[in-house]
Amino acid sequence: MNNNIIRLQIIKSKIDDGLTHEEVESFSNNQYGADITAQLKPEIEEYFEQKEIYREKNKRYWMLICNPMQWGDEAGEYIVNELLKNLHIKTEDDYEWWKINKQSNMHKKMKIGEKGIIKVSEDTRNDDLRTSKDGKIVDKLDSGIYGIFEVVECYDNKCIDESEYYVSIRMIENYFNDGINISKSKSNELIGETIYNSQSSRELNKVLFNKVLSYIDGIRK
Repeated sequence: MNNNIIRLQIIKSKIDDGLTHEEVESFSNNQYGADITAQLKPEIEEYFEQKEIYREKNKRYWMLICNPMQWGDEAGEYIVNELLKNLHIKTEDDYEWWKINKQSNMHKKMKIGEKGIIKVSEDTRNDDLRTSKDGKIVDKLDSGIYGIFEVVECYDNKCIDESEYYVSIRMIENYFNDGINISKSKSNELIGETIYNSQSSRELNKVLFNKVLSYIDGIRK
C-alpha cells in the first residue's frame, strides 16, 4: 500500500478523534515533514469538508426547560428572574451549567455545537417565594421561549444527583435580557402545543427551531 495512503488513514483517524486543522497540520509536519503534509493537504481538506457536511446533516436541536419553582438556589426562588436575565452572551468563554433529567437520555445524545431554545414553564411561585430579602416581590415570569443556546460541553457520566446530569451551554440570544417576549401562545404556534407543553427537556425538530429564529428576525426588522 502506498505510504501516503497509510499516512492519510492515520490523519483521518486523528480528525475523527477531534483534532483541528492546526493540530492536524502540526501532527503531520512532525510525523512526516512539511513536504508530505503539502502533498496530503487536498485530501485532508476534503475530509474536513465531508465531516462538516455530515455534522450539519445530523445535527440535533433541543429544548431546555426552566421551571421557576425549581430554579431557585440557596439564595431563594425570587432570584430566578435575575438568573434568567443574566444568562451570559458576552464571549465564547461564557457558559452556563444546566441540569437535564437522566430519563430523557439527552445526556447521551447532545453534541458540542448543537443548538436549542430555552423555555420557561408556568411560574407557580407564590408571593412568599417571590419575595427578596429586602421585602421586594419580583414579578411572575411569563411562560414562553426566552433564548437560544449552543452546547459547549457535555458531561455524560457526571451526576449532579441520582437523576440529573450536567450539560454546559453558551447563550447565543437572551430574549429576556433584550426585552423580547415570545409568549406561551406564540410559542405553541411556532413549535406546536404538544412539544411546548413537554414537562422535561427534549429534542426539537430543526424546522421548528428555524421557525423561532425566523420569528425573531421578523421582530427585529
